[in-house]
Amino acid sequence: MQPIQFWRSSALALVLLTASAAAVAADLAALRGKWSGIWYIGMSSGKAKLWLEDGNRARISFTNLTDEFGDEVIEVTRLNFDGETLTFSVPSKGSPLFAVSLKNKREGKLLDGGGKFDGAVAKLVFDKDD
Repeated sequence: MQPIQFWRSSALALVLLTASAAAVAADLAALRGKWSGIWYIGMSSGKAKLWLEDGNRARISFTNLTDEFGDEVIEVTRLNFDGETLTFSVPSKGSPLFAVSLKNKREGKLLDGGGKFDGAVAKLVFDKDD
């Protein structure tokens, strides 16, 4: 590959990567704030709180899942928002990650979806508090 062609391809890749990262952060900005909701796994259920924060960060807490997640607020991992679906993972105390996928509904006022946790299907629904 010629040096000039290599430089152009590298520059284009950098521009595309930067633009895509900025688009994700800009889209997530619309969902920033505190969310309250419910979770269901089989016959079990409880409440959940989700905080979407500046810097593409999020935290979550659950009631009635203390064996898996404790009582504390947990920093989520693998946070991504494509403009329609918010996805992230919640690390547990010993089981696999809780992989979550939530659809943005009612113009950013409702997150509805679920995920998989240790082989079980989970349902999650959040309403925006602020």
